[in-house]
Amino acid sequence: MENTTSPLTALAEFAASLNTDSCPDSVVLKSKALLLYAIAVGVTSAGAPVLRKVGAAIKREYGGTPEATSLLDGLRFPVGAAAFCNAVMCHVRIQDDAHPAGHMGTVIVPAALAAAESCGASGKDLLSAIIAGYEVALRIGRDHAADLSERGFRTTPIYGTFGAAAAGARILGLNATETLHALATATHAMGALREFADAGTDEYPFQAGYAARNGLTAVLLASAGISGTSSALTGRAGFFRAFGKNDRDYASRLLENLGTYYETERVTYKPYPGGQWHRGVIRAFTTLRDQAVGQELDTAEVHMHPFEARFLGLDYNGPFNTYAQAFFSIPFCAALAWLHGTVTFAELNRFDDPAVLDIVARTHVVSNESCERYKPVIRIKLRDGRTFERSEAAGEDFYNLTWDIAVEMTKRFCKEASVSVSHADRLIDSVSSIDAIQNIAPLINAATSIAAICSVQSVHS
Repeated sequence: MENTTSPLTALAEFAASLNTDSCPDSVVLKSKALLLYAIAVGVTSAGAPVLRKVGAAIKREYGGTPEATSLLDGLRFPVGAAAFCNAVMCHVRIQDDAHPAGHMGTVIVPAALAAAESCGASGKDLLSAIIAGYEVALRIGRDHAADLSERGFRTTPIYGTFGAAAAGARILGLNATETLHALATATHAMGALREFADAGTDEYPFQAGYAARNGLTAVLLASAGISGTSSALTGRAGFFRAFGKNDRDYASRLLENLGTYYETERVTYKPYPGGQWHRGVIRAFTTLRDQAVGQELDTAEVHMHPFEARFLGLDYNGPFNTYAQAFFSIPFCAALAWLHGTVTFAELNRFDDPAVLDIVARTHVVSNESCERYKPVIRIKLRDGRTFERSEAAGEDFYNLTWDIAVEMTKRFCKEASVSVSHADRLIDSVSSIDAIQNIAPLINAATSIAAICSVQSVHS
């Protein structure tokens, strides 16, 4: 007989019963911000060249009943395939929402959308599922993520698979026991290595696709009667031990204030494409650029917390041939910020600008134990001999993702992609009123209309 009071059982019970009516208003509004931001990031990235290959591959792989929409091209696929396509699209820009446990929106939102569309779920159910998915994923990951990452695994697709399973189970109406089985089964569909960051190759968006699809597959298996163990997280050969360290009690805070404190409210956003740690670096270089009043940069040092400085790909100085190499590279992002005052999706896809590469060669990442996480220190020397230093003290909380920020970023993404204000407003309005509609068709239509515009454009144009 299994222990029905296991942490995973408690998380399953919470996810299965979660309803927006019992959530604080701030959490419901946050879920709308997460939904809008994830979709806006995704559909305005539809011109990314790699996405054409995704559509071609999925068309060859999947037959079956068309249940949900690929926002990329409006085609309908079985639920797992639609989730895969949309997760890849939401992650390709790497400007997703952020948390120390990873980028959950790029996995959970596509899975929840596909599941909701497949069964005609209401907008309230969609929001309930998103909250359930985030809470399950973030609680599992918040005290485990650093050790998981240190072992070479990537947090987003691993915890995201839990989130996709929790969201899908909530949408499809699984009871607490079935939800437990879905979460347990999901542990067998996790992998996702960080080696691509060292190599600068293209695997990263597909990791989100696999996670969204695998989470939903676990839900479908559970709904068909497949069972999983309640000790899948905490057992002697469970997830925490297999993906972490034997001497850590990762479950100690897992259920703390469950249902009264929402980890979801800690989720942040990225003003620029790139990693979470790049935000402060870009902001600092932009500020120093304004202080230098057009002077040429001679050398630059980016002092970062050792965990960040040693992270694969962050200190890369070239050569640059892929988007992954560019967005991970602190020197590349710093060079763009210095030259342009910002970093955009299009600029990160231009690898041969001699002015950028010249600054990249003279910018170096320094591991500094005195630096706090998310708070880099930038030291620059100008050609005229002057030196400047900036400590980026804002930290992670400065980038909290609110509804107003999600609206602002949606409009910014659309403007960058030459999408009209009316299209942006239509998407914003469809999310704002999502909890008052009986199905999510208006949201799907608003999203696909933007993607259709962006997909005919190329980031190289």
